[in-house]
Amino acid sequence: MARLLVLSLAETTSDPTKGYAVIARNIDNSSWVIIPTLPKELLRIEEEYAWDIFAVTEVEIRRVLNLRSDIYEVEVENYLPKMIAPPIKSVLERIKVLNELSSDTITELSESTSWVGILKNPRISNLTFSPRKENELGYDRELTFYWECRLDFSDIIGSKWKYKVAPGVAVKDMRFKAYWRDILLTRQQQFRESIYKWIDYMILNNTYLLIEFYPNDYYGQIAVISGVFSLKID
Repeated sequence: MARLLVLSLAETTSDPTKGYAVIARNIDNSSWVIIPTLPKELLRIEEEYAWDIFAVTEVEIRRVLNLRSDIYEVEVENYLPKMIAPPIKSVLERIKVLNELSSDTITELSESTSWVGILKNPRISNLTFSPRKENELGYDRELTFYWECRLDFSDIIGSKWKYKVAPGVAVKDMRFKAYWRDILLTRQQQFRESIYKWIDYMILNNTYLLIEFYPNDYYGQIAVISGVFSLKID
């Protein structure tokens, strides 16, 4: 049994019935846990949410053989996932948790043995958001999977990840992508202004990016953003 502090619920595929990707911190042994596919039926157990950002879920997990060492799957034969601590509400407490887990530079994250890390106070210069896979069978612009979101940023010393596909780093955070999808679909005339305001907000407040790495034949590994946190202290 493990107690997992949940920090990310990210998208998996275009099929919403296949559930979510979860990234959490195992608070019993101070390690990262990646659950690539949490079945949708395990998100709510008996009408109660079992997982939420900054909440603690008790669950049985099993290590999966994978190129990434932090990969697990949920076992349900003996115990169903259960939220044993509600989401942390205090902004100061959330900042404390993220500070304890974060690094200042992308070099620290890239050289870590873990496939997950948190970058503190990135210097964000741009956000792009546009539809993708429009010619794919089953295309649905209401699903975040069919939108490409990228953040262009550097760390405190000016280093950044650079990939040939496009500027910046892809974002998988479902809540973040849903926010920008809704603005683009309902308030398109305010989209650019909203981006400028958001970047200013991120710069002025405590911002963290939850970085997940994937193996890549060309780069060795590539980074994606599976969680975006920007916290304002009143």
